[in-house]
Amino acid sequence: MWIDLPFHPGEKGSENGIILKDEEYKRSCRITIEKCPRYYGITCGVYGSMLHTAFAGESDYLAKYEAMKKELSDFIDRDVSEDEKCDFYEYFTQKY
Repeated sequence: MWIDLPFHPGEKGSENGIILKDEEYKRSCRITIEKCPRYYGITCGVYGSMLHTAFAGESDYLAKYEAMKKELSDFIDRDVSEDEKCDFYEYFTQKY
């Protein structure tokens, strides 16, 4: 289950926008969405392995955020080899 991480209203994220939501999954990965002046930034990472930022507009930021969360949690829940991890990271960063 994804859990909300604490942040203060108005706190700035890595893209220098205002954090709207910050969540963690099984102490293995994290995803944060922030509102920037001209776009939404979605930064996610698998601890110790991958860090990625995707960008979205007003019309698609929530759908992209939820899709990224689903793919990340599905990945964390699988037992994968090192090669499969690399393949997933390449696929994920190309898709988003």
